[in-house]
Amino acid sequence: MEREKIIEEVESILKVPQPGIMSTAYGNLPHSRYMMFHSDGRNLYAETSAASVDVDEIRENNLAYIILGYDAEAESSYLEMLAETEVVMNQVTIDWLWDQQDHHDLDVLEEEVMIVLKFIPGQIKLMNANDAIDQPEVLDFTR
Repeated sequence: MEREKIIEEVESILKVPQPGIMSTAYGNLPHSRYMMFHSDGRNLYAETSAASVDVDEIRENNLAYIILGYDAEAESSYLEMLAETEVVMNQVTIDWLWDQQDHHDLDVLEEEVMIVLKFIPGQIKLMNANDAIDQPEVLDFTR
């Protein structure tokens, strides 16, 4: 598959806010959780509580593995992403993400300090690509 088509398919998956799985390693154990991801076109963002275990995990090991866009019934393309993670406490970014969301739990906002996790892709694998490819296509941003 041509690089431009790969990028186009990746962008089409990233542009839609959707749930995905974020995995980290913490204390020599894998930790996975569902999160709602939003994209600015290249990076992914997810909201979480500052008191959550996610923050401790990220500070100890900032690498995350994300699966996004998987739909077994539709057999559509999906992404696997290896990303560096940053804890963002910048109010402008928090407000941007808040505005992207369709629903808000105002009680949580008043009770907890919310932060944003920013995922900066190092490598993105395009998987399944609607049978257009026989093997995963990889975009490597580390070079």
